Formats: sequence, C-alpha cells, structure tokens
Amino acid sequence: MPDPVAERLLSPVSSLPCSPAAAAPDLPERDRGPGRRPGIVRPGVFDDTPVFDRRPVTLDHIRALRTLGPGADELYVVFSASGGAEVLPLDTVEKRLAKGWLGVLIAGARDLPGSVFGPEEPEHSSEPEAGEAQLSGCGQGVHDPNFGEGLGLAEGTRRTLRQTYATEDWNLNLRLLALARGAHDLRSLDAGQPGGLPVEVWHGLLTEDRLDLLPFQQSGSERWRSGSGLPLGPLAAVQLYTTNASPLVEGKGHSPLCRHAHERAVVAGDDLLTVADLMARADFDWCSKCGGYAMRRLSDTQLSYYRAAHRLHEIKRRLDRGSGIPDTETSTVIARLDELAAWQPVDEAEWCGSDSWQWQDTIRELRRRVARSHAMTGPDEPAS
Repeated sequence: MPDPVAERLLSPVSSLPCSPAAAAPDLPERDRGPGRRPGIVRPGVFDDTPVFDRRPVTLDHIRALRTLGPGADELYVVFSASGGAEVLPLDTVEKRLAKGWLGVLIAGARDLPGSVFGPEEPEHSSEPEAGEAQLSGCGQGVHDPNFGEGLGLAEGTRRTLRQTYATEDWNLNLRLLALARGAHDLRSLDAGQPGGLPVEVWHGLLTEDRLDLLPFQQSGSERWRSGSGLPLGPLAAVQLYTTNASPLVEGKGHSPLCRHAHERAVVAGDDLLTVADLMARADFDWCSKCGGYAMRRLSDTQLSYYRAAHRLHEIKRRLDRGSGIPDTETSTVIARLDELAAWQPVDEAEWCGSDSWQWQDTIRELRRRVARSHAMTGPDEPAS
C-alpha cells in the first residue's frame, strides 16, 4: 500500500496489528487498470498524488480509513462531477458512496499548510471580558477602527483559539475552522452522527452578537431611533441559523449555541435565514436569552460595509438633530463623506447596481445638507 497509509497503520493510533513487509508484490496485470479491484488502497486515494491522478474513493476505502481511529479527519475537501468542490464530513461522504456517488478526496483538515494560519498559540489577555466587550463594539464610537470587530472572521479565529485548551488541539481546530468556512450552508456539516465538529470551532464560525440594523431601517417619527434607509448591500445575504423560524411551528427559535438547544451547534434540521429575511419579517418568536439565532461571522467586505453604513448613519443622525454641523467640523464631515463615497468591497468585487446608486444618492444629499448647515451658521455665527 502507499507509504502514507502504511505509516498511519504502523503508528500507535492504529488498532490493527501490522508489521512492515519486505517488499510489496506487483499487482497482476488484470488488476492494474483504473477500474479494477476498488477495495485495494492504491496511490491516488488518500495520499498527495497530483489531483489529475486521483482515484475515486470507495466504501472499502472509507472502511480502511476508519480503522485508523483518531487518525481520520472530521472534514474533507472532496470533488465530484455532480457537486463540484465541497467540504463534507467523512460520514456524509460514506452515505453518498452508498448511494452511488463518484468523487475523489482532495484534502483533509490535517493536510492544510500551517503557513497560512499565523500564530499557533492563542492570545492571552489579562482582561478577557473587557477585551471581548470592546471587540463586539459595545461602548465604541462608529469611527473607532475596531468598531464591530467582534462580528468578523478574525475574532472568530481568536475565539476558537481562546476556547481551545489542549495544546495539541490548537492546530487541528484552526484547520477545521478553515475548512468549515468553505461550506456554503453550515447545515451540510451535520453528518447525523454524535460528536462532529468541536464546539470551539462552531464559536469561530458563528457569533451570537447582533447586528445593529438601524442604519438600514426606514426613517421614522422617533428622532433618536430613526433609520437612514441605507441598502443592505453585502449584508443582505449574511446567514442566520435558528432552531425554529416558523411561527406555525410550536416552540421559540433558539440559537444553535444556546443552552436551551443544549449548545449542540448547527444540525441539518435547523432553519436558515438571511439578514434580508430578518428585515422583511416581524413574526418571529425568539428566545429572550439568546435572541433566537446565531449569525455567521462577517467576511471582510461585509464588516467593512457594516462600519461604513454606521458612519454614514451617524452623520445623518447629527444633521437630523437640527443643531447643524459646527463650522470647525465641516471640513472633517465633508472628508468623511468623500471617504464613504469611495467605499469599495474589500475583495475588489464591483460595487454597482441599485444599492450603489442609493448609497451615492444618500451621500450627495448629506453633502447638500452639510453645505446648507454651514451656510446657516456661517463663520461668525455660532451653532445653536
């Protein structure tokens, strides 16, 4: 068998009695074809053979991998003609194979290069509670560079590391987190088996902090809680997971990380919503403890837009107070509006369409209001 498989079978984690062979016998000519003897573990199934030469995995191969016990990864990047590249638990791969699925294993969590993960040890803070409150945005001004940081991917990585206590698990949990972030729907990570991803990884994927959606709500009569009607933009598709999103189903909706849901993480039977769904409905019956759902952590572009929207809303809120912008601050406010007008997605995707037009229209209107405010106060006339 291939050297990587032999090394694992000979390692202490294997429960099989094995010993090295003097030499591997050549396969008979009839077994050398690519479609013959699927039960034989040959190069291209589990090792790092070039992707072009990978061999389809079979149920026999999965059973052989199971004998390695703890050596089997929880998640794998797989490829098939029917589903393309996916991130799947090994149990799900096994179930698909039983139904005739044809695909190859690309990599497990332990195969990922460590060079892309940065520090391997968690950051220690003498005041963790204060640090987490700061990162979540509590008590911060919208122009603080760390505003909303607790909602993003970077804080998710830090959260996983902080909650991982065993040194040997730091490396593996980072790799599992990286793979799981590639899943389009986190419910696909539930293989219907006990165990699964460590809870520390789930806290890196999800946050129970809430988005402040006031900038995206429509203007109202209540001055202090009036929205700015900004477009949701990149935030519209942010995923929310809940145990129950239907008012017709008995029982409140809980976060999959809520103690009322036994902190079981996301399972296949949970409901998936988006922020756009949340804004469009008001009939949810949420748990008062957890708020009813856990949100998938914001990508860099989503976090950047969230910050920009709050900064634009803050300028509009100041103008709505009726006291105007003091002459000494006018240039600062104009500079901030210019900066917000130039906002682009972090991933360099094109920012266009109705959302972009609405964003620019709002900024143009605020510029006019700032100019009128400046003209009304004047250089010699103090603001009221």
